[in-house]
Amino acid sequence: MSPRDRRRFLIIFFLFLFLLFAGGMVAYVFDFQHQKVCPNGKIPLAQQTDDLGQVSYLCPGGLTVTQGLVP
Repeated sequence: MSPRDRRRFLIIFFLFLFLLFAGGMVAYVFDFQHQKVCPNGKIPLAQQTDDLGQVSYLCPGGLTVTQGLVP
């Protein structure tokens, strides 16, 4: 493999990796834009993090919600 072919291969390979990464980011945004934290779909009023890094949200109406894994 000549240096020119190696350079062309690396450019194509890294371009492919970048497109794969960008596609994953776009898919993440479109998948999670419809998930709401509060049950009524409104924006949380406040958020608080505990010592373990778990975030709890204060929703309108006084409801406190802790995000977990969404199936």
